[in-house]
Parts: sequence; structure tokens; C-alpha cells
Amino acid sequence: MRIVHVEDHFDPSAGYQINELLLASKNFDDDVYLLSSTDMSPFHKLYDSKMDEAYEKKTGVKIIRLKVKFRMSSRIIMENYSKIIEDLNPDLVYLHGIGDFKDLVLWRKKKPYKIVRDCHMSWVASRNRLRKLYYIFFRLFFANKINNTNKYEKVYALGLEEWEYLNRLGVNDEKIQLLPHGYSDETMYFDYSSRVSLRKHYNINENEILISYIGKFNMYKRPDLILKMVEQLLLYNNNLKINLLFIGSKEPKYMDSVFLPKYNQLRNRVNIILDDAKEYEELYKYFSTSDICIFPKETSLSSIHAQVCGCKVIMENHKSNSERVIDKSTLFEVDDLEGASNILMNLIENHNHDRPDFIKQLKHLEYKNQFNKIKENL
Repeated sequence: MRIVHVEDHFDPSAGYQINELLLASKNFDDDVYLLSSTDMSPFHKLYDSKMDEAYEKKTGVKIIRLKVKFRMSSRIIMENYSKIIEDLNPDLVYLHGIGDFKDLVLWRKKKPYKIVRDCHMSWVASRNRLRKLYYIFFRLFFANKINNTNKYEKVYALGLEEWEYLNRLGVNDEKIQLLPHGYSDETMYFDYSSRVSLRKHYNINENEILISYIGKFNMYKRPDLILKMVEQLLLYNNNLKINLLFIGSKEPKYMDSVFLPKYNQLRNRVNIILDDAKEYEELYKYFSTSDICIFPKETSLSSIHAQVCGCKVIMENHKSNSERVIDKSTLFEVDDLEGASNILMNLIENHNHDRPDFIKQLKHLEYKNQFNKIKENL
């Protein structure tokens, strides 16, 4: 089968769903292409063809980069991308994301190949103040085409909230199929040797608990709230031994005005390690080193990765998080920092050195299984 993925923006070094699906495709006998733009601005990078070449060698996927012909906010049209798809003569075209210019294909003659779409958007991440007008617009111009034709074979929802979002856009349940976010067992797994070496690097003993945040530092993700949780714990037990590890890209304004003032207040009472962002393929080492991971706001794919590596995960009780977190007792109600602190204290007090094995419950999310599901259901 010849499969063409179309993603407006693609970073070969990232760990998004598109990256993992492409990596999983090398385990099958398909001829796989990716069409994307040369625009790397969403990743705050410049395009580097050597990164594509390394990714092609690793996965067997052929990457075709196109210039941006037209842009409206974050939505783009790539030069000649429709013609290039036609020239490739694919069996399947996977258009990643929904609600952009690629949906204009619904207003054209049905293509000789099958087309699938997916939806990454969940309520917790939907912040556009004009979103209600957008829902009406999409229902009027696109949803009927999706529901009443076979121009899209399926629209994949990457979670239950994404399914609800598609419903709000007017897409009928019959057209939607669940294809949850997942992980690759080639890039995410527990590694004991990394745990030993990194704990030595950070000067943390094996019998000590390491609490980590691995993600973006900004006002949406709010890792500073972890410092507030720990501060509450110290009110009850000032002698509590706590190690905190923070890893990720840092937004300067957020760091200066929000995170660092709290960090400076607590740094003499708690062992806090601030480290730089790491390459995605190195993250399994840091999850393996950690015992508890906290993602205090919204949702994060890292919650799946942390559990695959044997970490307990503390998150807000959103529907998306409830889908991903195996131990539901570690979910706290939105903005309930006291509840989150109580969960953290309970995990610390009941900690043992046998890492939880969540793999059996998460195995269906492994991306080779996901890729196989896509092919079987066409």
C-alpha cells in the first residue's frame, strides 16, 4: 500500500503522534511519504534538510517539503501539494488535523484514493474566543460533506474529548473512529542503567523519591504549581525530604514573572533541579529516573510516556487525562491544589521501590497496533 501523510508543520525531532505513526510504519511493507511545509516557525526553528535525511534513514519514510503559498494565522496552503499527491498515485492519504485548508478537498470531485482525517483538539486546549462562530462555519461548509459523502473514509478522534469536539463541529458518530494517543515501544521504555547514571549525575540516592515535571514552562502548563503543592506539604512536615526535577523549554516571561520567584522562595528548603529541554529520544531516560511525574494543568502526552516508564502520574481530572492515567486515584479536581498535595503526600508515604507495570493496560496504545488498526478498518 502506498500511504501519503500530509502535515502542515513537521519537526523530525519531536515526539508527536505523526512522528510515532511514521516510525511505526517501518514495521510494515508499505511505501510511505510525508508532505509538509518548510515552515518550522511553530517549533521556533529553521528548516534543516539534514534532520529530514536522518529521519528518512531511520524510518524509511520519504519526506517532501513544500513552500507556503498562502497563510492565515496558523493555517497554510502549500504550493502544488494536491498535484504532488496525484503524481504519487497513493492508495491512502492521511490528512492530519481538521479544520484547515486541507478540508477544501471536500468541495472537489471525489479522489481515486481513500482519504482519512484526524482531530487532535480537546476542550481543555480550545481557547479561541471566536470558536462558536467557527463551529457554525464548519457545520455549514464542511460537516455535511463529511457526513453525506465518502470523500473522507473516516475521521479519527484521538480521544473522547476530541470525539465530542468533532460532534460540536457537526460530524456524525458514524464517520468517527477512536484512535487514541499512544507511544512507541522503540522510543519509550524503562531503562535501569539510565536511572542509575542520571541519579548519580543529579546526586540523588536510589532510595530517595524523585518528583519530576517534563514539559513546557508557560502559563498554560503552570509547572510552578508543583512548587506550591510542595510548599503545602512542608507546612505539615518541614523535615520532608523532597527532590524535584524540572526539564523543558522555558518561556522567558513566564520564568521571570511566575516560576523563578516561587523557585527562589523554596530552593533552600527543597532540592530543586532545573535542567534544559532534552531531545525527545532521550526522554525515556528521564522518565526512568523519576518516580512521580506531575502535570499540574491541562493534559499532556507525556503522561502516557511516564507511565510506560513506570512512573506514577498526578494530573487534573479532565476526561482526556482520565483516559490516559491508569491509576485514577492520582487525578485531582481542576484547580484543587490541596487535593493534589494530598495525592502527592499519599504517594510519598506509600512509596516502595517496585515500579508499577502499566504496560499491559497501555499496550493497545502502542503505535504499531495503532497503525495496524488504521489499515484493518479501511
